[in-house]
Amino acid sequence: MLLQEQSIVPKSLFFILILLATSNTSAFTSPNSRRNACISPQNRQSASASAVIRMSSKTEQSSSSSGTKSASRTATKMKSNNVRWAIRGIAGEILHNVFIRQIRRARKFLVASKQQRLEEAKRVSLPRKNETAVVTGATGGIGSKMAHELAFRGYDVIIAARNAELGQKLVLDIQRELENSSSTTEGAKPKPTISFMEYHADKHLSALDMASNLAALNETSPVTCLINNAGIMGKSEQLSMRVNLLGPVTLTLALLPLMMKNCDGDKKRSVVKIINVSSSAHLRATGVFDQEDLSIPNKSLINIFPGTPDEDLSTYAKSKLALLQFSTLLRHSLPKNKGIQVCDAHPGLVWTPLLRNHIGDKATNTLQKTGLAGLIYKSPTEGSQAILAALDHPAENIGEEQLYFVNGQPGGYASPESRDMQQSQQLFDRLIAPELEGIVQLPDGW
Repeated sequence: MLLQEQSIVPKSLFFILILLATSNTSAFTSPNSRRNACISPQNRQSASASAVIRMSSKTEQSSSSSGTKSASRTATKMKSNNVRWAIRGIAGEILHNVFIRQIRRARKFLVASKQQRLEEAKRVSLPRKNETAVVTGATGGIGSKMAHELAFRGYDVIIAARNAELGQKLVLDIQRELENSSSTTEGAKPKPTISFMEYHADKHLSALDMASNLAALNETSPVTCLINNAGIMGKSEQLSMRVNLLGPVTLTLALLPLMMKNCDGDKKRSVVKIINVSSSAHLRATGVFDQEDLSIPNKSLINIFPGTPDEDLSTYAKSKLALLQFSTLLRHSLPKNKGIQVCDAHPGLVWTPLLRNHIGDKATNTLQKTGLAGLIYKSPTEGSQAILAALDHPAENIGEEQLYFVNGQPGGYASPESRDMQQSQQLFDRLIAPELEGIVQLPDGW
């Protein structure tokens, strides 16, 4: 008994240390302060020159004082937002994974009756006939599990990813599993088509090529589901914005005319769903730009994000906020109750290759050996189910209201900034439109 009591303390301390390490405690520094330190002087040249011209010895003192106060306010605000993220994001996700998830597992296998399971199965969204689901970043982690699940539901699945070798392997794996499943099922339906399309989220032409290829297939198998799942973490700040924001925006807008056609009048097959994969990390960001950024005369502000690694994931947080703001713009621009529903879905803490690559081998091995990985984090299969809950959600009264799923449940906590129309419009005017003008058709009225 004494030995057990002695082991409790170090285990508890170890749990806390690992938890803090894998929850990216470096993020508790100000995202703005690090990025501003990395931005080259050229990117702020115009604003700086204007400030220098207006300077005098008197205003220097005033400027210094106000600058100190402004920096203090910014630091306080960012600290507050990191606390918001820790409490409303990370803490809730750990609580869900460690306790609520286990309770649901037990109830599912020990309590639920056969009738209850049948009722649950009825709530799963199935294609009416020959419908296509597109999943980006589908060669690993959550994406590959979603591709599997959609195929077994009967969707024709497009696996969109940059690695052709992994993509083709996944196609063969799913086809083999479908074949094995159909051989044991009497009166099986025709097997869905599983295809791979090479897709690079940081290249606009890649999205256009995909849209062109899907248009050729649309008459026989219309696109009714787009899941923007591809993303990166901890890479170059500018690349993070291109992949996590501009990639899904370009692909969505390139496919939008096609998807609107698929729910138009007599040709309507079913509700079209656009699902943008989000993250609670967006709670850290107060906005994609600050006032100093907006004062820069450059048409596009993409260059305020440098090519240095996003070590504290501050730009990752901004990119996820930006994607939520894009969803807000999209919901406001689409015709109401016309069959296209835009959802945002955060899977929670999931043990994915993306996460393991970011935290490194040492933390990964420690979490796996101690069993904490399975306790704190969901499996990729559970993560995929949390995203597909948005697909299963009834599409009633489609409108401008934000539909944000967390851990598979609608009504999750998203920041007020994610619904802020002024910030969303600034994002469009200063980043999306300048980068995509002439590449895809931009919605009217934006």
